[in-house]
This record gives sequence, structure tokens and C-alpha cells, in this order.
Amino acid sequence: MDLRDIAGVFAKVGMVGFGGGVGMLALIRQQVVEKRKWIDDAQLSVAVAMGQMLPGPFVSNYAEYIGYELRGLPGLTVAVLGLLLPCLVLMVALSALYFRYGSVPVVAKLFSGVQPVVVGILAWATYRIGRANVRTWKAAVIGAAAAAALFFRGDVLLVVIGCGSLGVLFSGAWRKVKANGAGALVPVGFWLGAAGGMALPALTQRAGELAFVFLKVGTVIFGGGFAAIPFLQHEVVDLRGWLSMREFIDCVALGQITPGPVAIMGAFIGYKVLGLPGALIAALGTFLPSTLMLIGLIHAYRRVKDNPLVRGFLSGVMPAVTGMLLSATVFVGRSAVSGPAPGLIAALALAVLLRFRIEPVWLILGGAGLGLVL
Repeated sequence: MDLRDIAGVFAKVGMVGFGGGVGMLALIRQQVVEKRKWIDDAQLSVAVAMGQMLPGPFVSNYAEYIGYELRGLPGLTVAVLGLLLPCLVLMVALSALYFRYGSVPVVAKLFSGVQPVVVGILAWATYRIGRANVRTWKAAVIGAAAAAALFFRGDVLLVVIGCGSLGVLFSGAWRKVKANGAGALVPVGFWLGAAGGMALPALTQRAGELAFVFLKVGTVIFGGGFAAIPFLQHEVVDLRGWLSMREFIDCVALGQITPGPVAIMGAFIGYKVLGLPGALIAALGTFLPSTLMLIGLIHAYRRVKDNPLVRGFLSGVMPAVTGMLLSATVFVGRSAVSGPAPGLIAALALAVLLRFRIEPVWLILGGAGLGLVL
């Protein structure tokens, strides 16, 4: 597998990936499972399970696992860089404009047409992955349970663990382990330790403080980019006064309406504190801890992947992804489809994807054009 191909695929997802981690998962699946067949849905489910179990942003964990499966550490590196660099460059550019002119209204207008397209893409992805992975009544029960739990704002990590446990129960894997007398342990938790200081010669004390804040975000915040919002508000608004409340609200808005992981909003904060070096420090602090943890987790998984309990667990994660996509479709749709015009755009996007073999990226670009015109 050519590293340039891996980088190119994830750069494309990073440039047009809207809808948060689950929304970007739909694009990743379309690119690496359906179009290129680099991995199958079983491997994608492992990526989802690992991504949800680790702190930090989900989607970068997915990309890193896939890259590692394809080409080891070089593949992991180019996958995550390809995914993050486009949205990081965009966020830095928007931050520079914001702190010079006070607002970036054209961005909201541009992406107002993208959001309903994302709803259509999510609905299409739900149908496609559901058709592949929900083929029995047991899988349907697991998928419905995942969707229902997320509708009621359940924790995504608990949903993945719960659906994986249902997979173990429905598959009878626990009987096989008991019958074989297998005593292999399935890793279900992680012990995290922090050691050493961070040497930042030639940078100010502010840079060290900035690194400390975002390393904490990347190390201890579970639940994706949205879960980091209250933590960041306390740290950068209430405690340190780096941003005003209005600036922080605009930071969160930019993180949601631009492509890429929501957690890329940290670059906005870093830019306000220390310009471009600050944006890079914030981004590195956010994404590096889970990357290091993932490498260790992959090696642990490879030692137990043939264990019946592990296989049963993953059989429950696959239909759970369908339920996760369904709930994301509903939640994104409630905010993005606010009238007849957005509803029509979403329906047309879904119809085109169901009828023609077209890449979602073209629909997203078309939606951006409509946002400028309408």
C-alpha cells in the first residue's frame, strides 16, 4: 500500500468531513471499505471499538488504526497527518481572520448548504452499513439498542461496551470459553500514567502552560471533542482568561461548522495565545496522547484477537455502528434541516447517493455552493 494513497484518502476526508466523528466515519467507510476495499467492516469495527475506548477525539483514533493496519507506524503517521492538516490549516486561517476582523460570517454562509448534505450522507451510510451488518434479529436488536441509547444521550463508550457485551451473549462466545477452559484475559480498561516534564526551550512559560492544558484534554477527556468543551471553558475562560466568553462561543461554532474533528477548535485557542506556534502546540497536545495509547492497545489486541470473547464482542460492535449512524442522522438533521429548502437538499443528496455511484465529496462541494447562493 502506497503511503501517498493513504495520505491522499485521509486528506480528502479531512477536507470535506463534516458531522463530527460519526459523520466522518461514514466518509472513511465509503473510501476504505466500499471504494478501495483496503479493510473490511470487521476491521472497521475494531477501529471504532478502540477509538471509543481511548481519550481524545474519536475520528483521529479511527484513522490511526486503519493506517497502522495498512502500513504500520508510517501508515498511522500519514493517515492522521492527512486527516488533520487540512482542517488545521483552515482553522488557523479562520483564526487569523477572526482576530483581525472580529468575525468570519462567510464561513457560516458557506457551510449552511453543507450541513443538510451531511444529513443525506449520514442517512445513506446508515442504509449501506446496516444492509451489510444487520442481517439477523440479534444484530437488529443490538443496532436498535445502540440507537435508542444515543437518542437518550447515553455515553458512546458505554454504548459500545454494552453492545459488545450483547454480542458476546448472543454469539455464545462465553460458552466456548467455558467449554475450552480458556482463561485468556480480555483487556477492558486502561491504566494511564504521566511521567516526566515537557522540555520547551526557547518558548515562554505561556507555551508550557498551553501545552499542559491540551495534554490534559488529550489524556483524560473521554467522549470526543464535544466532551472537551466544558473543560476548555473552565481552563481558558474562567481560570486563565485567555478567551472571552464570546470568543469561546465563536471558537466552538467554528469547530462545528468547519470540516474535521470538532477538537480542532483547540487550534483557535492556541492561536489566540501564541499565534501559529500556539495553534500547533494545542493541536499536538490534543491528539498525541491517544495516538501513543493506541499503539500499545493495538499490540495488546493482536495477542487476544482470536479469543472467542473478543470475537463475540466485535460481533456486537458492528451492528452498533449502524445504530450510532442512525442516531447521528437524526441529531444532525434536527439542527441542519430547519426548513423546506434544507430538507429538499438533504433528500436530493440521499436520492443521488442511492441511485448513482458518486463520491460524497462532490455533493458536499455542491452544498457549499448552494450555501453561498441561497
